[in-house]
Formats: sequence, C-alpha cells, structure tokens
Amino acid sequence: MKALTRNTLLALPLALLIYTTVLPHQGHLGWDLLDAFTLAFCFTYVGHWVEVWLLKLPGIETPTGKLVRVLGWFAGGLWCYEVGRWLLVLYGRNTGALPPLMWGGFFFVGLEFVVHGILQSSGKPNFYSGQLRESETRAMR
Repeated sequence: MKALTRNTLLALPLALLIYTTVLPHQGHLGWDLLDAFTLAFCFTYVGHWVEVWLLKLPGIETPTGKLVRVLGWFAGGLWCYEVGRWLLVLYGRNTGALPPLMWGGFFFVGLEFVVHGILQSSGKPNFYSGQLRESETRAMR
C-alpha cells in the first residue's frame, strides 16, 4: 500500500509534465488530464516493479550490473509506455499522435536517473552510491 501511495503521489507532477509537453489534447481538460495521469502512473507504478525485479538480479550493483540495470530500465520503460497506451485505447482515445514506443524507454531511463539523483541528494542509498535501498531489499524478500 505504501508503494501505491508513493507512486500515485509521484505520478501527479509527472502527469502535469506529460500533459504540457507530449500529450496531444483531444478533448476536455479533465479527460486529457486523466490520460496524462494514466501514462504517468504506468511509469511510476509499473516502473517501481521493474526496478524491484531488476534488483533481484545477482551482481546488479557491480559496474556490469549497472549497465544491465540501465538496459532493464529501457526495456521496462517500453512496457510501461505500452501498458499506458493500451489503457488509453481502452478509454477510447487515439494513440496515433503519441510519440513512438522507443521514447517510453528513454523517458523511463531519464526518470530513474532523476529519482535516484533525488535519493542521492537526500543521503539515501541509490544507483549512484552502489547500495540497495532498504525498502527495495525488503521488497525482494
């Protein structure tokens, strides 16, 4: 429940960023914001599980493991974006004007670097420090 709450709150400002930068406006403001939140939530919540699964790989904190982790972020970003696009199609939205699928991978890698930068600035273990976060270690058990 804690991860769901945290990722929902993280999705709110991310949805505003998506709404103002890449999302085509197709109708009323409320529906467009729902579309943006759907995409943002896919990146934050599904992306959380991508990170948890990657941290289960042995040796993920080694230099080679870090490269695997970034590649895993890219692949996970493709899935996050695809799940979001599927949901928008279920809402009856046209996804033809959205950026290509590949940008989901780049977006998620960038998002992870920003999140881990914030963790580093607050003194918490992160990608840059080479240590697992305690919450991720508990999630792996």
